[in-house]
Amino acid sequence: MQRAESWVWRLVMPALLLGGVMAGWVLLVAVLIRLWNWRFNAPEAHWSLPGGAWPWLAYYALQLMGGLWSANLEAWAFSLEVKASLLFLPLAAGIPGRPLGRDFWWSVGWGLTVFLSWRLLHAAWHHAVLDDSGFWTYAGFSGDVHPTYLSLHAAVAWVGLSKQWGGAKVLWPLTILFALCIGLMGSKAGILAAMTVALVEPVLKSRWPGLHDTVRTKWVSLAFCAVLLGSSLWSSGSRFGEMTTAVAAIQSEAAPVASSSAGRVAVWRSSLDVMLDHPFGVGTGDVTDELADVYAREGIHYARTRKLNPHNQWLQAGVAFGWPGVLVFSFIMWSWLSSAWQRRSLIGFLCGSLFLLHSGVESVLEVQRGVVFLLWLWMAIVEEGARIRRRGIDVALEFPQGGVAG
Repeated sequence: MQRAESWVWRLVMPALLLGGVMAGWVLLVAVLIRLWNWRFNAPEAHWSLPGGAWPWLAYYALQLMGGLWSANLEAWAFSLEVKASLLFLPLAAGIPGRPLGRDFWWSVGWGLTVFLSWRLLHAAWHHAVLDDSGFWTYAGFSGDVHPTYLSLHAAVAWVGLSKQWGGAKVLWPLTILFALCIGLMGSKAGILAAMTVALVEPVLKSRWPGLHDTVRTKWVSLAFCAVLLGSSLWSSGSRFGEMTTAVAAIQSEAAPVASSSAGRVAVWRSSLDVMLDHPFGVGTGDVTDELADVYAREGIHYARTRKLNPHNQWLQAGVAFGWPGVLVFSFIMWSWLSSAWQRRSLIGFLCGSLFLLHSGVESVLEVQRGVVFLLWLWMAIVEEGARIRRRGIDVALEFPQGGVAG
């Protein structure tokens, strides 16, 4: 059953790419098998809530309590279902059992390698056979997965490449693959976030001389940035030109909103207005309805017709739960990054930085491909932290005493 558990965990990323609901069912089966293995193979081991779990549980508690002052109870119930990972995965991380990190990185790394390779072949086939070049860029390339979230997944996979999965033989070809594909996706947030962490990596290595990595060098990071820059300019140069409209929107509320960049500025301003009017939020279920009223009142047709959420996780928390929500989410980010910094966990800090950067321009915990992926990533990072704290002890024990945090 241990091997069965491992392979079910490895199916999570493919399921997540196919659809968030499917990933939820795969996660449920994986946890049930893990419980079986614990109770029948190591009943003397104890469940223990891993470190850093409380902020996630507190954030889910806000989702739950937010229904008390929500008028739209149907939207509230749907929100609880989508964000169930905020409760489910922190509790599951404490179940004693085999290490989860290896399966996470295998699933994310190879799952995305196959998926991105298929998208490249798909685009090439449509171009060569049907004379349709629309599948080379943005949503045409990423398919049913939103380009921003697929960029986040791919950037995390590249961060772990050669350290947690893959190896020296595939380092260079997969670096080129991930950089090329993130650029083709054309998500401005995804491109800038991936390039930022690629540039930060060699800086952190110079500041943390105790890190020993003979495979990934600064030349790998520079090559990643070069390919990413080239592919993004080729496929999405005009999209970066849209960022001038965001500057105009910041300078004047009367500026037209006709692009995603200007649209984000408009929804950020509207969300902040709602927060100031509702210091304890409008409730979990009423965020979209409240913002739609603001968009209609202020004539922001771009946002109203698209029913845009705040596109910022802090503002999302603020509109829903007020300043308590902002504080809880800020503590989640602070605890992740500060813990990784103190441990000198390069992967933990870079992945946390990707989480931070994407949270600034997307409500990343509002969709399954965001919340499931990030909580699953958190489980792998927590396990790495536990392994570092137990340095010198055989951490490959089949059943440690306690959960992944030790």
